[in-house]
Amino acid sequence: MNFRKDINGLRAIAVIAVVLYHFNSSLIPGGFAGVDVFFVISGYLMTGIIFKGIGDESFSLTNFYLARANRIIPPLAILCFTLLILGYFFLTINDYRSLGREIVTSITFTSNILFSMKKGYFDVDDSFLLHTWSLAAEWQFYIIYPAVLMLLNNLVKMKVIKKLILIGALIGFVFCIYATLYWPNQSFFLLPMRAWEMMLGGVAFLYPHAFKRLNQSVMEYLGIFLIVISYFLMSESYLWPGYLALVPVLGTYLVISANKEHSFISNNRVIQVIGKCSYSLYLWHWPIAVTFVYYGIDGKYQGLGIALSFILGWYSYKIVECKNFFKKQNFQKNIIVHTGIIFFLSLLGGFIYSTDGLARRIDLQSNSLIHGSMGNDYTITEGVTLLNTDKNYDYLLIGDSNAAHYTRGILDSTDKVKISWYGTCVSLPNMINKREGYYINWKNDCKNNYKLGTKETKIIIAQSWVHEDGFFECTKVKCDADRSYHSILESELAIMFDLYQSNADIYIVGELPKSTNNKIMICLRFNALINLNLECGNHEEPRENVWAINELLSRISNKFDNVHFINPTGAVCTDNICSFSKDGKSIFMSDGSHLSGFGSEVMWDYIRNRIDVKESDFENSPP
Repeated sequence: MNFRKDINGLRAIAVIAVVLYHFNSSLIPGGFAGVDVFFVISGYLMTGIIFKGIGDESFSLTNFYLARANRIIPPLAILCFTLLILGYFFLTINDYRSLGREIVTSITFTSNILFSMKKGYFDVDDSFLLHTWSLAAEWQFYIIYPAVLMLLNNLVKMKVIKKLILIGALIGFVFCIYATLYWPNQSFFLLPMRAWEMMLGGVAFLYPHAFKRLNQSVMEYLGIFLIVISYFLMSESYLWPGYLALVPVLGTYLVISANKEHSFISNNRVIQVIGKCSYSLYLWHWPIAVTFVYYGIDGKYQGLGIALSFILGWYSYKIVECKNFFKKQNFQKNIIVHTGIIFFLSLLGGFIYSTDGLARRIDLQSNSLIHGSMGNDYTITEGVTLLNTDKNYDYLLIGDSNAAHYTRGILDSTDKVKISWYGTCVSLPNMINKREGYYINWKNDCKNNYKLGTKETKIIIAQSWVHEDGFFECTKVKCDADRSYHSILESELAIMFDLYQSNADIYIVGELPKSTNNKIMICLRFNALINLNLECGNHEEPRENVWAINELLSRISNKFDNVHFINPTGAVCTDNICSFSKDGKSIFMSDGSHLSGFGSEVMWDYIRNRIDVKESDFENSPP
């Protein structure tokens, strides 16, 4: 297709918004909508290439895929390989392990699926390849869209295909609105909720408007207005994409349809240069922005980070992106090269992930920079796992991720433990966890906890106990949704205890004292990076709700002869003041909610000592 300066100008407007938003969201709170602009542009260009090729019977699906790969894969591969090298020296083990998995999904264009199963887009600030979700969604569209159009071309007339694309865009928009309400995290990342934006770009190509010069200007200015206003009126507090995404998407559609070649966005040399290197700039800016957060770099240096993003983006464009790796006469060679790149980086990233961030290079024991759920070349995943034994075990440990993070401590002990955990699984039989769009039911999703718990004689329950009202949804009439969470917790735990055998010894591990200081991990990263000996997180007050919930759990436990409460605050707190690090090692990970490897060992040792005390009391009690 002929190069259009107005579309190139749109690219610049989009990438500038995204870059500014990621470095300082207060400057442009809706800058993330720049990605929606990119989606519409991609849909327009891809539809044009496909339909023109089909029209003159020159379209090749393989050539189409290779042309996309030639432009997208080399710059992405350079970025991934650079991050793998730098990450070895500058990232903690746990973060380097996560980077390995992100490399695999990014280079195979499935990272949007990975991130859709984690936190929301606006909650993640430590994933160096989070921004590749949009590349994954686009690539998935590139694979499906032309194949479907070629199939339809053999079945129906071209006019019908055009109408189907228009109808598909409208239906996709309606589905996006619905999905965003019920699955907000998934809707942000996944193709089914984003495809309508690209299809609307296709509509702009298929139904061009022959505007007069005055109308062209009005249409362009209106489109630019809608795009810009979305950057400043939208924010992360809104559900996205949803119906609000129509604002920047429609604005982009109008600018493309206006087709005004000579305008203020196309007759600007700076804008044109930025537009040409927008893809490379998009690739490099996010890892730099994350580095600022990762090491707590002062915001006054953000201008330097933005400038570095533009410099690296420009050099990536000139040195890598402009190279014509794809040549028709080297058809088979290019397939081998691109496949080899994907395979090599996937293998390398997978190896880093499977070895816990190349953790063999150091001793994992008592390490405060790994997650408590990690062991020596061994990571506990959701489900049932035996630790330190093949058959027999001393305890059954059940709960959510706050049970799994005791793994490191268990492995360092002589205890024989079976662990059964499920993320966000709560020990409330008649409740559904509604957190972040996930609906977790105890008897269904946490069925291992339920079935195993009725057979065991020594059960340890550990989980996150503090939740806001509205976090749960009742599944039975007798569960009154209008009651407070504390009231519900008291009655639901009583039901759960009755479900287990009356002779089972149940140990309730209370809420951990969690810090409000989010700079502890940054402090530890500097300790590890340049061998400092800073004290990180000593003598602080924990989150206020820990005392009230533990008092409630203690009171509930005391009502049952076979239920025993263990208050974990005693391990690190004295007179309501806590030390979240010892000997320069952090108790918690960067999320402030889960134990580090070192913290896992400290806490598990404390819990086991409390259990020993209880069992000693049983043995010495009179018959």
